[in-house]
Amino acid sequence: MWTELTNRYQNLWHLPIGIRESLASADYRLLLSSSTLWWLAHYMEMLVLGWLVLELTNSPALVGLIGFCRAIPVFFVGGFGGMLADRIGRRPLIIAAQSVTVAMYGTVALLLATGLAALWQLAIISLVLGCAWAMDWPTRRALIPDLVGRARTLDALLLESLGMGIARTLGPFAAGFVLSAYDALGCFLTLSGLSAMSLLLLRALSRQTIPQTSTPSSATPLAQIRDSVRYVQQNQPILAVTLITMIMNMFAFPYMNFLPVFARDILHQDPVGLGYLGAAVGVGSFCGLYLVGRVRHLAGPGQVFLVGTIALNVALLAFAYSTDFFFSWAMLLIVGLGHACFGILQSSIVLLAAADERRGQAMGAIAVAIGTGPFGRLITGVLAQSYGAPLAVGGEAAASALLVVAVAAALPRLRQLTGSDDSPDTA
Repeated sequence: MWTELTNRYQNLWHLPIGIRESLASADYRLLLSSSTLWWLAHYMEMLVLGWLVLELTNSPALVGLIGFCRAIPVFFVGGFGGMLADRIGRRPLIIAAQSVTVAMYGTVALLLATGLAALWQLAIISLVLGCAWAMDWPTRRALIPDLVGRARTLDALLLESLGMGIARTLGPFAAGFVLSAYDALGCFLTLSGLSAMSLLLLRALSRQTIPQTSTPSSATPLAQIRDSVRYVQQNQPILAVTLITMIMNMFAFPYMNFLPVFARDILHQDPVGLGYLGAAVGVGSFCGLYLVGRVRHLAGPGQVFLVGTIALNVALLAFAYSTDFFFSWAMLLIVGLGHACFGILQSSIVLLAAADERRGQAMGAIAVAIGTGPFGRLITGVLAQSYGAPLAVGGEAAASALLVVAVAAALPRLRQLTGSDDSPDTA
């Protein structure tokens, strides 16, 4: 009986065993620690930068403009990350991008300390930060299989998602506390410190030796872009994930910017109620980490990705037309579950399906797809202004669900991909 209980216990905690095997890599531990600090700074910055612009201009429209400047570079430069990684290496590119981020945070702190901060300067700095993020994020994820091996990629991404979830929770709390105590200057000094620590961890990683999986190309950048597009078009799982990522960022994920409208005008909640609504997504994301870890042994990553993404859209549609606070909270919890399935499996599928030397290009395509998000926010804002937030968010969620189903039907290789597939799809 004791043996049976022990076996059940080990089966229950199968995921931590896989995670411990990923953590056996010293390189991965350094990258994970750096990425957690990087995400913490990112989520702090999202709140602090908007607050600073609001203090300087007292204009919510200009807050949105700076947010657009921060996000739009992903659309235009995200696809170049893979080419640069092939030329200079994944780790040097991450270090360069992180160095730029440290410099930009330090520049804002200096401008604030000297009283010279102006909107045009923040717009330029936001564009530079966006370019650095567009290079950094896909390259960090493309590096993971180099450090833990293809077989442990999903375990490593689960652990990274856990760190990101913690950062998503702690970042806004830390930003609010530091803003209250030390104003925006203290916040940007804190951001500079966090980013500098992240950079130091990456510098330690750069001294480790890993196998070379890609070689620099002598082709022109335009030719490399055409080659990347052809590769994505010929690889069904990567093409499907790229299209679905574009759909979700255009039509589903803009809901996050409109939670205050639903909380105040539809659910009649105060800021505390808004906080509870936002926390529902975070709680759902944490639960989704465990869910993905369990069901991935029962279904392929493509199937889990599709079910989670469709469930997110359906729950978002129900939330958009809800007038009951508790039902809305429950729907956002399911949205969070879907977020976890989407976010973890999005990168996992691409990294499993891509050849080793093509991982940078494949993740660059995902970065470009994410870059459609700013346009989605603009469209949702216009629709919400004209027809109301429920119709805008609900209608887009319904359209998103239908488009995801259409992509899944047109590109069946996504549903057929298995997590144990060691031979990447090449056609």
